[in-house]
Amino acid sequence: MNRADIASKAVQVAERRISKDKWPEYYDTKRARFIGKQARLFQTWSIAGYLVAKQLLANPDAAKFLINEEDPELINALSCMISANPRRRKRGRKKQSFIV
Repeated sequence: MNRADIASKAVQVAERRISKDKWPEYYDTKRARFIGKQARLFQTWSIAGYLVAKQLLANPDAAKFLINEEDPELINALSCMISANPRRRKRGRKKQSFIV
């Protein structure tokens, strides 16, 4: 997004707190002052997110590896497979009978 200054500031805040806070799952409140009541500690995605952010700040061109262009042939083939699967077909509604 060409906002390296904001990303750098966010990583600096994370560097000061996230390790000391035991790599929590998330923070609560707008200012992220409290670890969420249900947040688990030592979360791998918290650590991984921090490491990816550091790498992307060091090498912004690496972001192209995170983007996956859709392959129209593959999408078409998968779509045909799904529509051809008899288990995926919707079955008609059963008629309900009422005792009067």
